[in-house]
Amino acid sequence: MTNVYELDGTCMQEREAAHAYLQEMLGFPSWYGMNLDALFDLLTEQTEETLIFISSADAADESILETFMDAMEENPELTVILED
Repeated sequence: MTNVYELDGTCMQEREAAHAYLQEMLGFPSWYGMNLDALFDLLTEQTEETLIFISSADAADESILETFMDAMEENPELTVILED
């Protein structure tokens, strides 16, 4: 079974708010480090097929989007689709 998530890029403009949003929407644990390294680690540790759609991606913080794309390159179970 594939895990499917739909994220809104407009909720990922400021890093601190973005990490809180990602923690809630992606079900990250309470010990999530709220930074790009922690985001990368949790995305690359996904062992089940995971599909993440990010709408309004052009509004999101660029470094967060880069982290999603880098994690997708590392983890064959992760697919990220950016939509403007």
